[in-house]
Amino acid sequence: MIQDWCFSLLLQAAEAPAPPGVPADSPAPSLFTGPGGMLVPMILVCVIIYMVILRPDSKKRKALELELKSLKKGDTVVTTGGLIGKVWRAEGPEVELLIDRDEQLKVRFRRSAIFEILRGEAATQTSSKEAKESA
Repeated sequence: MIQDWCFSLLLQAAEAPAPPGVPADSPAPSLFTGPGGMLVPMILVCVIIYMVILRPDSKKRKALELELKSLKKGDTVVTTGGLIGKVWRAEGPEVELLIDRDEQLKVRFRRSAIFEILRGEAATQTSSKEAKESA
């Protein structure tokens, strides 16, 4: 239906009479010619880039910010450096992670350094790997 409408619109534009001052035998003006001829394709490219790249990325970033605000003791997280640990303390802009239970190794990070919060199955897999390595 929309295709038919677009096709009929293009046909009307092609069959339109020439504007005054333009010879009748000259080619009909096109949507992509003239001073604003490249404007339509550029706008389309910008819309596609926004829909495919920018919008999903901003949704991911907002979801991570919400998760970081709700961070609590015992959550398993991955830092941007690749360290995996459990949250020992989460107060203010800093988070203290327990990296090694046996050695009581704790490291402080900024909340912004947390890349991912492992929930559910991913967190239990990490915990079981840690238990096997310490045994």
